[in-house]
Amino acid sequence: MVTTARRIGRIAAVSVVSAGLLLAGAGLALADAPGTSTSQGPITLSPEQATQVCTQRIPAILARIDRVTTRINADASTRGSTAWLTARENAAKTAGHSDVADRIQKRIDARPAQLTRLAAAKTRVTDFRNANCAS
Repeated sequence: MVTTARRIGRIAAVSVVSAGLLLAGAGLALADAPGTSTSQGPITLSPEQATQVCTQRIPAILARIDRVTTRINADASTRGSTAWLTARENAAKTAGHSDVADRIQKRIDARPAQLTRLAAAKTRVTDFRNANCAS
């Protein structure tokens, strides 16, 4: 049979261990708190990696940005374009599906921000290419 003293000793030991883990976790959480950013050092690439980035990755990224921008700005016959979404929204409203029309409208409302982000990404990638890749 376990005596009261042993039971109290076990409870105390568990409490100490729990408190220690709690404090250690809080310390780690404070160390990773957002807003306490550290600057990243330079990234070093081997010549092969740099060549691969300049000849394959950057052109692929720019092509993808151009494809997505073209699709967003296309006419109503192009799936995924803003005009296509507008036609779908109108059809949903006509059919009485207001919840579907609302979801489509949210997508339409997000399109200008997407185009802004795509343009900014294209600028960043182009600036990187111009600064780091030999023509």
